Amino acid sequence: MKKLFVLFFAICIAFSTFAQEKILLEIDDEKISADEFLHIYKKNNTNVDAMTYSAMNEYMDLFVNFKLKVHEAQVQGLDTMPSFLQELSGYRSQLAQPYLTDKKVEEELVEEAYERMKYDVEVSHILIKADPSASPEDSLKAWNKINEVYAKLQKGGDFVKLAKEYSQDESVAMNDGDLGYRTVFGLVYEFETVMYNTPVGQYSKPFRTRFGYHILKVNDKRPAKGKYKVAHIMMVVPKDSGSALDKKAQTTINELLERVKAGEDFAKLAEEYSEDRRTATDGGIIGWVSVGGKMIKEFEDAVFALKNVGDVSPVLKTNYGYHIIKLIEIEPVKPFEEVKGEIKSKISNTARTSKSREAIIQTLMAEYNVKTYEKNAEDFYKIVTDSIFEGSWKIDEGTDLSKPLLSFKDRVYTQKDFADYLTKFNRKQSAQNINVFVDASYKSFVQKMIIMYEEEILEDKYPAFRYLIKEYHDGILLFELTDKTVWSKAITDTVGLENFYNENKNNYMWAYRYDVKVYQCKDAAVSKSVNKSFLKNVPEDKVFAKINKKDSAAVVIKESELCEKGVKPMVDKVIKDNEITETAGMVKVVTDAENNTVTVIKVRGPEVKTLNEARGLITADYQNYLEKEWLKQLHSKYKVVIHDDVLKSISN
Repeated sequence: MKKLFVLFFAICIAFSTFAQEKILLEIDDEKISADEFLHIYKKNNTNVDAMTYSAMNEYMDLFVNFKLKVHEAQVQGLDTMPSFLQELSGYRSQLAQPYLTDKKVEEELVEEAYERMKYDVEVSHILIKADPSASPEDSLKAWNKINEVYAKLQKGGDFVKLAKEYSQDESVAMNDGDLGYRTVFGLVYEFETVMYNTPVGQYSKPFRTRFGYHILKVNDKRPAKGKYKVAHIMMVVPKDSGSALDKKAQTTINELLERVKAGEDFAKLAEEYSEDRRTATDGGIIGWVSVGGKMIKEFEDAVFALKNVGDVSPVLKTNYGYHIIKLIEIEPVKPFEEVKGEIKSKISNTARTSKSREAIIQTLMAEYNVKTYEKNAEDFYKIVTDSIFEGSWKIDEGTDLSKPLLSFKDRVYTQKDFADYLTKFNRKQSAQNINVFVDASYKSFVQKMIIMYEEEILEDKYPAFRYLIKEYHDGILLFELTDKTVWSKAITDTVGLENFYNENKNNYMWAYRYDVKVYQCKDAAVSKSVNKSFLKNVPEDKVFAKINKKDSAAVVIKESELCEKGVKPMVDKVIKDNEITETAGMVKVVTDAENNTVTVIKVRGPEVKTLNEARGLITADYQNYLEKEWLKQLHSKYKVVIHDDVLKSISN
């Protein structure tokens, strides 16, 4: 938490040192420009009135102290430590992502996904398998086969019959190609897009996904059901268990349904009778069911047939047994602003993201006048061998790899660069057609080189990104050095903390405190005896020893509090009811004859807190002390020059 705070603090007051106009501040040989100061000052002071010399001069103290700490961290070489470089690199990669995607396309994808989220589509399909890495010949065979099916559909062929005959989706034997209702994010993006763009009752043209070639048919489209939270009671009927067990289970589930209809508690019946013991102990609650989720189709259909919270389904038979389902809660599709962030997260690192990435690559290719040399890449059809799929491919010595493959700006990438790229990612993988592999790898190589170049120059191209990276750079350094010099030291330096406490202990005082103890007595006689003993100032341990000698429970402590006024309601009530004043050493004994209790109130005057009693506050103060001493040292260690004339020139 503290680290996040420091990073935020750094983002608020750190900034770039690239501008070289008027120099406002010098710390030894480091020069900080007026532009840098103005950039962050305006970021934190949007009020026009804050642009006065007086306001800026006051802010300068904070700015100088921050810069001194960062300067000291750099002098100590913390910015060269592997841990620092790794952490900054991680932040940079994250911060660079928005600059490496097409924001317009990304927003369109988010809006598209939300519009699709509003509807559930019942879809069937026919699949002819074709691996993405299949050879052109094998891909052509699959393409011809799917077009054969498409031609039969156009002639009036029955979709279900053709699915049974041709589809290579293993589930077709059970579902006749019917995938049930599906919604956004439930299927690969290409399939989803065709599904939402095909009218109800019609089938699509053949299209390809990573699984192969498809034709889909949209059977129905309805407003999205959202999510249903349900519970169930289940009678398990194992496959091939026999008719007797099946009949017994059916009889039991029907009886339970009648009891539910008669008003008996569903949760209690589930807990007692359901044979799904994983859910039975929680009243049969399964959790949330969503369209195209993990539930089998007939169970999902039964869930979404329920209309109102509290509704109970008829008995449902599945391959697992018999069920009664109860609707507990409905969560409809939320407004766009509520789910926008969630949608963005879901589309990251998916085919949708690649669409956004490809858009920015096309933009960069035009901006940088990128030239590709496909013919030279085709030389690798013969250079690359099947050994690359075993992870053992090596280039024959003497192979000429000097031809260009890619050029833009001032960079030229040759066949040697592509060979190095292939070698770097040379790993065991499924064998495929060499030509297809080379073409795909070359496309990936081109895209990667363009993106790598763009990422390298982000600081030069986008001042906002340059400032942001500098802010994180300084923030990480600030955290590391402050932690070492102040925070951790205040915790681990027990001698220093104790000395600081001894020198400042009068700053940590208790106000008047009230020691209140309520003793519960067995009967009136015990209560009277306890009262008498405490009035004579007999110590508590002796009172207990005397009275509890024969009966250990004759008197016990019911309540005990030691605190200042306004901390505990019980203590405040005792003070008010008994008119206790701030009189150090005052002792009052009060007996409640009706409840056989004796209350002893002792007033303790102001006194110094022990180190343990105020450790948190003392540690915080010690940290502040260490930081002040540290800043004194830094100001004496480094020469600080503030050019006041420059500060005046940039103020109103």
